[in-house]
Amino acid sequence: MKIHLKLPSLPGVAALKAGLRRAVRPVLWLAAAGFCGAALGLASVFLYLDPQIPPTATYSDYSFETPLRIYTADGKLMGEFGDRRLIPVALADVPQHFIDALLDTEDKRFYEHVGIDFISLANDIVGLLASDVRTGASTITMQLAKVVSFTHEQVFIRKFKEMILALKVERDLTKDEILELYVNIMAFGKHAYGVQAAAHTYYGKPVGELTLAQLAMLAGVVKKPEGGNPINGPEWALERRNLVLRRMLAQGSIEDAEYRQAVAAPITARVFSREIDLPAPYPAEWVRQRLYERYGADIYSGFIAHTTVDADRQAAAQRALREGLIDYDRRHGYRGPEGRVAAADPALTAAQLADHRPINGLEPAAVTDIAERSFTAVRRNAETAVVDWEGMRWARPFLTVDSRGPAPKTAADVVSVGDVVRIARDGDGWRLGQLPEIQGALVALDSRTGGVEALVGGWDFHAKQFNHALQAGRQPGSSFKPVVYSAALENGVTPATIFWDSPLVFNDANLETTYRPRNDSNDYRGPMPLREALFRSRNLVSKRVQLRVRSGPVIEHAVRFGFDAAMLPRDTQLAIGGGSMAVSPMDMASAYAVFANGGFRVEPHVISRVERLDGSVVLESRHPQVCDPCQPTEEAAADSPAQPPRIISERNAFVMDSMLRDVIKRGTGRRARVLERPDIGGKTGTLDDATDTWFNGYHPHLAASVWVGFSDRRPIGAREWGSTAALPVWIDFMREALADEPVVQRLIPDGVVSVRVDPGTGTVASADSPRAVFEYFYEERVPQRARPGMRPERIDQPGRVRPEEIF
Repeated sequence: MKIHLKLPSLPGVAALKAGLRRAVRPVLWLAAAGFCGAALGLASVFLYLDPQIPPTATYSDYSFETPLRIYTADGKLMGEFGDRRLIPVALADVPQHFIDALLDTEDKRFYEHVGIDFISLANDIVGLLASDVRTGASTITMQLAKVVSFTHEQVFIRKFKEMILALKVERDLTKDEILELYVNIMAFGKHAYGVQAAAHTYYGKPVGELTLAQLAMLAGVVKKPEGGNPINGPEWALERRNLVLRRMLAQGSIEDAEYRQAVAAPITARVFSREIDLPAPYPAEWVRQRLYERYGADIYSGFIAHTTVDADRQAAAQRALREGLIDYDRRHGYRGPEGRVAAADPALTAAQLADHRPINGLEPAAVTDIAERSFTAVRRNAETAVVDWEGMRWARPFLTVDSRGPAPKTAADVVSVGDVVRIARDGDGWRLGQLPEIQGALVALDSRTGGVEALVGGWDFHAKQFNHALQAGRQPGSSFKPVVYSAALENGVTPATIFWDSPLVFNDANLETTYRPRNDSNDYRGPMPLREALFRSRNLVSKRVQLRVRSGPVIEHAVRFGFDAAMLPRDTQLAIGGGSMAVSPMDMASAYAVFANGGFRVEPHVISRVERLDGSVVLESRHPQVCDPCQPTEEAAADSPAQPPRIISERNAFVMDSMLRDVIKRGTGRRARVLERPDIGGKTGTLDDATDTWFNGYHPHLAASVWVGFSDRRPIGAREWGSTAALPVWIDFMREALADEPVVQRLIPDGVVSVRVDPGTGTVASADSPRAVFEYFYEERVPQRARPGMRPERIDQPGRVRPEEIF
């Protein structure tokens, strides 16, 4: 039974209803208009910003950056450049504790939202609106968008872009794909990007081997990677780690016992150095520069460069130059301490050495105690070292480059308590050292291919990146004479041609005084054959050779060796490698390779192959190789580059080689006889003012040049020569570099004959001549036979020379 209750119709109630309808209708219209306006506004914002949003393919095909790695020819890592981004780690291989730490701290609703966490969005907007408040992105997806596609500047427009891009990324990628990309590209400080890189950087092990405390530490670093990592900001990092652990406990990701153990753990992070097999910064930086010039910043996206550098020879070059510069420095005296510290307990003293880094085996140390003939010093690690008398007796005070003070008699004559000195290992003990001011360079290249097998550009790359091996324009001095003599052989001169070693005077109206060149030894030996003039390095003979040949042909000949004609003086300084000449050790090594390989000019190069992480080849270097007298098969010839150009005849190269070997057997390079090798040749070089010293030499398979001098062109000492400063470095290097090289015997080429001659006259000697020697000649230039009473031809005898006679 239904009961119907009908209210009475009252005029007041009807009026009330009508009034309510009139009041609500405008509000509803206003709300509808507001909703439509907001929708239109959001649509407008979307239509405006959407074209500015990068495609999501950026994320699905993300290219992970890894350092440019540079390897020697035998696979030793010698250099690495760029941020430390390792090969990405799969999400399945990331410990669950690390994933929980990230999600519980950064985005606990990650697997629930669609890229935007609307619950926390309001807080983010408030943070962006407040000028004095800075907030981070609210979700992991939005953080990923910021890192990959946007700047870190906190502005509204960027925030809206992040939101739109986050929605797109969530549409195209799965949650696990997003999280995997995130853990592999986020910054962790100390040039570590990605959790795997961070694990190796801070703990020296893969992420899978880290403890809960270490994983929580890394998860916290993401918030503030540079200032909040455990090295730069240990206090902040510890507080952040403990916050991460508390949130993990609150979310049930870890048990209370795990939390207590992890929160009590100390900071165990430290910076682990990269695993460089053979630190070789000079060739590595050269390779980096060459690749950057060609490919730009792409080289830091996973390039692997393989070079021609031989690891053993590079190590030998670095040792040889290091010891050679130290030996020079010790010969000239001790310059005193490089600083002072307040002597206290060992730990405090060691802390004061923080600004003094170890360099080339020379450690900083602070003197704490002095005995009669020894002293004790504290090292940077707070351990002590004792330097006995044998390790310090060399330290006579440095006065000038040519003078030293008296020899020390006690340790107190050398050091004082509080001195910051350098010490180096000496067997089981220690010796006093100092950082050399002298510089040097060494270049060694395969004379058959031009591949650089060793390169050292100075004393310490980290202190001075200038590469003297490539960039230094220095005067070669007498080491340029073989090029002049090679030109002479092409212009009618023979090794037996007699020249006068006697004074010369050059008259020039443009000069206020006449020019009177001299020999380094300030003496004159009269007539002598060309061969002897070279191995004795007689300057006056070299100038007469140039006068005989003239400067034009000499310059043309030198250009074939790769020298820049603009750098070659058009006066008699050309004969002795002086004047305006400016060449690098690389230039000289390349030139001497011509004598080593039989007359071919090879192009120096250091890069053999460049590839990416996936093995795809970016660049493969192909260079001509000397193949003489070998006869490659037709198939091999098709696969190999052409032979390099021949710039001097085989006859010229053979005769010059015989003369340069005499430099070592009988001349200024005779210290190298200690190597006991008949197949090496070379030439010393010393400038008149002793600013540059050289030794350029070779084995038939390896050409090597050594330069020693000051960067600012100060004289290195009146008693220093190419034979004292540069040659010992070359010897030490070649001793190791040629240890496994067989002795090479060069065969006499067609068109060259060996004839007994009288060295005093340069003519063919009689059968009974007691002083006759064998000499090599082009067969068409064999001299006449000596006659009784014959005297040597007076070629370019003493006299005055006019400028027009030179060129």
